[in-house]
Amino acid sequence: MKKDSTLNVFAARLLTGVALGAVAASGAAAQADQIVVTATKRAQTLQEVPIAVSVVSDDTIKKAQIQDILDLQFSVPSLRVSQLQNSSQTNFIIRGFGNGANNPGIESSVGVFIDGVYRSRSAAAILDLPVLERVEVLRGPQSTLFGKNTSAGAISITTKEPEYELGGSVEASYGNFDQVLFSGTVTGPLSDTLAFRVSGSINKREGYYTNTVTGNDTNERDRWSTRAELLFQPSDVLSFRLIGDYNKIDEECCGAIQLFNGPATLAIGAPSPFGLGELIDPAGDTDYSVALNTTPSNELTGKGISLQGDWDLGGAQLTSITAYRKQSDNTQTDADFSAADIITNPQDRAYKTFTQELRLASTGDNMVDWLVGAFYFDENVDFTRDVISGTQTRAFIDGVLAGGGISGLESSLGLPAGTFLQAGNGYFGDYEMDNKSYSIYGQADVHLTDRLTLTGGVSWIKDKKDYTLNDVNNEPFYNVDLVEVGFGGAFANITMLPPTPANIAALSGSPLPLAALSPGIVINPATGAPFASTDVSTIGTVAGAIGATPCDASNPALLCNAALALSPLQFLPVPVNVPDPGNPLDDGKLNDDKVTYTARIAYDVTDSLNAYFSYSTGWKAGAVNLSSDSMPPDPTTGFGREAGPEDVELFELGFKAQFDRGYLNVAIFDQTIQGFQSNLFIGDGFVLANADEQSVRGFEVEGAYAPIDALSLTAGVTYLDPEYDSFEGAPCSSFEGFDIPECDAGASFFDASGFTPAGISPWSVSTSATYTHDFANAQGYLRAEYLYESNTQVVDNVPAGFASREVNVLNLSLGVEWDNGFEIMGWARNLTDDQYLLSAFPTVIQPGSYSGYLAPPRTYGVTVRKSF
Repeated sequence: MKKDSTLNVFAARLLTGVALGAVAASGAAAQADQIVVTATKRAQTLQEVPIAVSVVSDDTIKKAQIQDILDLQFSVPSLRVSQLQNSSQTNFIIRGFGNGANNPGIESSVGVFIDGVYRSRSAAAILDLPVLERVEVLRGPQSTLFGKNTSAGAISITTKEPEYELGGSVEASYGNFDQVLFSGTVTGPLSDTLAFRVSGSINKREGYYTNTVTGNDTNERDRWSTRAELLFQPSDVLSFRLIGDYNKIDEECCGAIQLFNGPATLAIGAPSPFGLGELIDPAGDTDYSVALNTTPSNELTGKGISLQGDWDLGGAQLTSITAYRKQSDNTQTDADFSAADIITNPQDRAYKTFTQELRLASTGDNMVDWLVGAFYFDENVDFTRDVISGTQTRAFIDGVLAGGGISGLESSLGLPAGTFLQAGNGYFGDYEMDNKSYSIYGQADVHLTDRLTLTGGVSWIKDKKDYTLNDVNNEPFYNVDLVEVGFGGAFANITMLPPTPANIAALSGSPLPLAALSPGIVINPATGAPFASTDVSTIGTVAGAIGATPCDASNPALLCNAALALSPLQFLPVPVNVPDPGNPLDDGKLNDDKVTYTARIAYDVTDSLNAYFSYSTGWKAGAVNLSSDSMPPDPTTGFGREAGPEDVELFELGFKAQFDRGYLNVAIFDQTIQGFQSNLFIGDGFVLANADEQSVRGFEVEGAYAPIDALSLTAGVTYLDPEYDSFEGAPCSSFEGFDIPECDAGASFFDASGFTPAGISPWSVSTSATYTHDFANAQGYLRAEYLYESNTQVVDNVPAGFASREVNVLNLSLGVEWDNGFEIMGWARNLTDDQYLLSAFPTVIQPGSYSGYLAPPRTYGVTVRKSF
């Protein structure tokens, strides 16, 4: 929506929020000076590190029953994780921004690192969390030290190392939806210098969606993982850590409910001859049911190996991290999201990734603490994506959407009936991308006094992408040139008529209000049937552009190229493969580089209060649309198959205070993103574009307080005020439901400057309370966790009336830990069964309909754990 707040209003809200946050935190647990983080790639405590970082400990992960990275968002108010069309399409968002989940040519803006290894794809980071030491969420651009694709932030996961004392744990859980979870780890010595750790997990659960057509579940869990590692310490100054892991997901996921059923969707449920007579899912029904003729499936496999070496050189430490990973995912989707057999969408992705990092960091107490390093990234992407017509494609597109017009086209061209839209025809895409990236970085902390520190850091990043697109469109209808056909006279007997009551009555009793879909109807006067439903102004514009007499919807006697009325039904374009010898600009190459930097001043006001002010920049390399929607560059719109890099600039002011029984941290920030890579689905494809400039101002307050030894309280508050500062070429199709005069008048693009990006809640609050009680040989605990997000429109391209959300989630756990290592815990997540949308989209090839992904319902269960 259009911005209505001013900077003064923002500042007032900000100061009020900080004051309230301070009050809450003074009644808010943990000694933050004992929490170690590596956010600056050197060990520091949470309170002394002068950046905005949240930490989730292993104890919190166990007590809150956090099973995977999706669950982390309930403990970190600035982090959002959403799962989309399948298990591999998981999007990470920090401070309102993130992308890259649904196209392998678009990388994430939030980098995920596990034991220092960059996981380039979300599919490689969504499995059950291994044996953890901590999770750090770094907010804001981190490109100086963490390199590419951290323009919004980074998630750093650190697992527990092998130990030289025999130990381990096993646990089993059972919950509703017949969830069964087993996990375990064992560690110990193999010699005086060699230790091992082996871990594994199995997680199975029935789906919480029901497919009313097949009777099957969807959104289930069926995954397992294993991990083995060795720690070799031949001397006090040298160590090596070797890690190998393998994981697999084989699930039926993910279901989407109908938010609104437009005429095309209703036609699927209407009886013949006006519809397909199939079952449809009632709009707005939030009972986790879908009506699909094919249940979506996901099969993901990941494996990798990494070696970290650390060498204390005396005064400095040399670290090397080498890693190689392979990730594959095979998915099958009912792409029309209906019970009709219209479109299936099988996809296969395969990634091979090699990374190497070298860094040298000073050690000890010095006037200057410095760090230098280099990073190399090499990834190959192999992606196939098919869009295949089903047995009812022709009946739906020709009979429902075109009113027999496609059959008429066959007849006019002298083609046999049934030539167009045969089952098995479609679009078959084969895409490859090789991505190489290099970076050199350095940072220094200069301690001018015992209390004043200046920090400067710089990084040079080079990123090269070479890609190929090999598409085959074997559907004859999609390959017909309607401009040539129409002006060749094949449709001289078809007239464009305005949507008057008399003309609508000529539809011979059709129950479908096709006229409501657009301002014009094409009618075949020989039969009185609707030929197509399309935009008259568009037809007139196209016809006029090629020198023909423009259509005039107000004059039924004026003939025009009515064949163009079928063009909106040519959902899959004629492919233009890459490299394109005829277009030197379409050579399949992206070559970007950038210098990013950080400048910061930190001052210890007292021994328990420090403040910092920082300026930092971030960067994400250019992206490419690897799909059937990928089109050559259009000089008139600036859109094409590529998007330029993202550039981020951040100003941040922070305060960190330590109390006897807690801490309070505040960050106030102003973040600007130049060229945010927006990739929105508009019903029959994705539009990839750079938003010229968008920004987010806000603040974060995090605190913990233990009023008594037995009670620990935490609170986190985030306020975000985002805006499109400049977005002059915004596609109208990506901003549904707004009152935009240009779009209402038929324009394809408009100036979205001043609009508020959807999907970003202004207020987020995360709180927890943990109460413990000591028994003779045990300790009991009760933990409650609550997440609130204020109301917001979910996505730009679905009207807020159909897709808005407010989040109120309560998680609860109750357990007892005995001194002998035995523990039993009961837990519930989303205890109040709050239903809210993760995302939404225009339903595929069903104009005027909208679908959405619901968050999981209430889950609960019991966990038994034994540590030794």
